[in-house]
Amino acid sequence: MWGQVGNHLSTRDGALLEGFFIGEFAHSLDERGRLAIPAKFRPRFKEGAVVTRWLEKSLAVFPTKRFAELQRKVAELPVSRGNARQFTRFLMSGAHDDEPDGQGRIVLPQHLREYAGVANEAIVVGANDHLEIWSPKNWRDYIADTEGSMAERLADLGI
Repeated sequence: MWGQVGNHLSTRDGALLEGFFIGEFAHSLDERGRLAIPAKFRPRFKEGAVVTRWLEKSLAVFPTKRFAELQRKVAELPVSRGNARQFTRFLMSGAHDDEPDGQGRIVLPQHLREYAGVANEAIVVGANDHLEIWSPKNWRDYIADTEGSMAERLADLGI
């Protein structure tokens, strides 16, 4: 596992850039389909969380405020464009809002667990402004597929 480093990213000058989700965490789901948000990230979800379908058969967990910002951007997309309608449906139809319980757990509805292939275990991945939830198998496969071509992909992005 990668280090469980929390939601602060140090810069060269020692300042902290707050608000980033980074790291990889293995968690179990309970019998009611609840998943614990990693402890270091829980303060970011005090006002609630939105879980929805995401890319590559993963789920995204957004703080409610961040999801509202994304929803506003999606609402501005032209409905005359097929890609905009498809993304809107994909994102919004699967969305589930929740408030973490006293132990920092959120419910992953059955339809979202089925979409992501998550059963009893999940990998929670920090992804900058949101968390991603992956089945362990899908995450291992994704890393294996991505590793080999990462240098080329970064060059294409100008990094």
